[in-house]
Amino acid sequence: MSSDVCEQIENDEFFRHFLRQDSKKDELSSVLSFTEQISKLSEGLEVISGELQTQVKDHHGSLLKQAANQRNLHESLDKISLQMESLELAGNKLKQKIQIPYQALENQTRVLRNLHEASHLLRDQIARFLKLHSKLMESEDLAQQAKFLYELEPLLDDADLKKISFLNEERGEIVTKRQKLLHIINRDLTNGLENNKIELITKSLQIFSNLHLLKSTLDQMRESYIDDIKHSIKACFAGTDVKTLRQSSGGGASDKSIEKKSNKGPGKTPTLTTSQHFRTKLWNAIEWLFEEEIFDILQEVTLLAKSTEMIMQNSEDDRITADSIRKQFWDDLENLLKKSFGKDAPPHVGQCLCHGLPKLLSSAKSLELKLNEEFKFSRSIFGFLEAGYLEKCGLNLKASMNGIDFPNQEVVDGMIRNASTELSAAIVDDNLLMMVSSAINACNKDFWSKAEGYIKLGADSKQVFDIPNTSQIQNRELANTIHYHQVATIQMVTDLGPKFGITDAAQKIIDGLNTGRTLILTILEQLMESMNAAVNIILLSMHREPGLNTQNIATSGPSLYMKELIDFLARIWSAHIAPFSDKSSVDQCGKELAKTCIDLFITNLAIARPLSNAGRQRLKSDCAHLEKALKPVTPDLAVLGKQFRLLRSISYMITQTPENLIQNTTEDGIMPPHIILFLLFGHAKQAELASPHQAADWPNEKLIQWLDGHTNEKERLDLIFGALQKYRLVVQKKNIATYDPVYPIIMSFFEKVSK
Repeated sequence: MSSDVCEQIENDEFFRHFLRQDSKKDELSSVLSFTEQISKLSEGLEVISGELQTQVKDHHGSLLKQAANQRNLHESLDKISLQMESLELAGNKLKQKIQIPYQALENQTRVLRNLHEASHLLRDQIARFLKLHSKLMESEDLAQQAKFLYELEPLLDDADLKKISFLNEERGEIVTKRQKLLHIINRDLTNGLENNKIELITKSLQIFSNLHLLKSTLDQMRESYIDDIKHSIKACFAGTDVKTLRQSSGGGASDKSIEKKSNKGPGKTPTLTTSQHFRTKLWNAIEWLFEEEIFDILQEVTLLAKSTEMIMQNSEDDRITADSIRKQFWDDLENLLKKSFGKDAPPHVGQCLCHGLPKLLSSAKSLELKLNEEFKFSRSIFGFLEAGYLEKCGLNLKASMNGIDFPNQEVVDGMIRNASTELSAAIVDDNLLMMVSSAINACNKDFWSKAEGYIKLGADSKQVFDIPNTSQIQNRELANTIHYHQVATIQMVTDLGPKFGITDAAQKIIDGLNTGRTLILTILEQLMESMNAAVNIILLSMHREPGLNTQNIATSGPSLYMKELIDFLARIWSAHIAPFSDKSSVDQCGKELAKTCIDLFITNLAIARPLSNAGRQRLKSDCAHLEKALKPVTPDLAVLGKQFRLLRSISYMITQTPENLIQNTTEDGIMPPHIILFLLFGHAKQAELASPHQAADWPNEKLIQWLDGHTNEKERLDLIFGALQKYRLVVQKKNIATYDPVYPIIMSFFEKVSK
């Protein structure tokens, strides 16, 4: 088509819509009507048709030439197709000519192979078979016979040799020889095991080894042993007499007959199983099971292991060892016992086993000892029974507290009896002993919880008068009952013997008693709190003691406050504290009270002012009387250690001059620096040099309280330094010419201890 016609059509606005892909019909209908559009299209088609005719006319020769070439191509393709078919027919004919000779050659090769195999069989296998048969018949040595039989075994099983009829007689002789040999070695092995003849056992196992039957034989014997034990267990659970068990021991069939006879009345548990007579027979049978039946079998297993070890010394096969034989049997035995004495046990037997778990463990321990602990049971073997036993144990331990409101010694005696019984039974096994000790501790906690609920707290139980009130008497009875329980428990541990005393279970029970001692101390601490408060009030009255600032006061004999303290401690201690049975707790409280008395006495003595020389001698005398006052509380004051030395030291210091007081005080002295400084303030002549608490405008009671809450020596020295600063300001303000004579001594000592 000429370029002019193409450009004309492409440039025409109407035809352009038909050449574009995104043109829309609506655009044409909006410009031209349908008639105009048809007319316009007709004109375009005429133009194109005329142009095509022109093109055909101009290229007529080229088109004829292309049509001739196409006809020649089709003729060539037809010729090639005919040649292909001829070639395929020739190939099939050639294949038929080759295949027939190939198949004939293949058949002849197969025949030749069969002839070769038959020749080999006749020449080698039959000759070897007859040779080994001859050696077997001639040999008298059983071990050698076993080797020949093992070599003959694949020949006997050979399918081709079985087809040769003239060998049937030799084959029958070999089978007979093998059966006879197996009979002999089984008889010898049984005889050796029964009579403990290790040489005979070793010889028999060696023959089995030569037959390559050692592993399978040992496996069969292990299974037989386990089966015998299984039937024996069933017979024990059926309530069979030990005499009958001994007669039938070693035979599975006889055990089964026993079991059949013992289980009469299907669907109904015999009355015998619920009686004491049955339980006695059951435990006698279980004792026989471990100490005789299983022991005898384990002895045989040990002999088998030793013999096998001797056989395998020169063998390269390490699959069979003495240890593996023992371990495999022991693992199977444990699995059997765990299953038989656990979920597979009849309900009535399981209940007996749970309640008598210590007896079962004792039988197992006895077996281990008889075997020199060569075999040891794992802890979990009878774990299925532990929960039931501990439940029974817990019920027995708590039985003594059932229906009891107020704990008393009768309740404690019942608890100790039950605990001793359970521990005596469980002492055969350390793990069971620990579990029982935990149950005992749990029972003790229940006892203490019940006791704690009756302890009286509050003002009535704290106040200390001449006669204890009802609440205090009840608390004391509870404390004495708890202490009685502690003493009885410790005695129980001692009575169970020294071996039990060194066990973790015994220590666990003893350690658990600390909870009870805590309750006793709780009761005592209420009383001690009131006694400490009363002692504080009595010692504070030292500052109201008449005559301490005069020379007319008598230096001998106790002061009024000291008389009151001596009377108070002797009377209250005797009425309220001494009746407690727990003397160790009483002693502990006594020591704490004595230390508190000494500390309060020293502090009050140090801040007492003004004091005359006679007053100081009176206070020194009070130091000796304080020791007398504390005798009912703590008979041996030397056990107080530091506090006792402080009391003796303050007795000396109170009468010393400031100069001597400083000279005789060393840096590592026992007396705290703030006490020495308080003593120096007591020597002041000027009223302006007030004691630290007076400078702070504190009463004596507040100073005692403050010192109790501020135990750091630096804080106490800071309080004193504040008083010294205030004194300097007062001197400056009042224009006092000189400082108090003791002031330089105080400052010198303060600077020394503040470094």
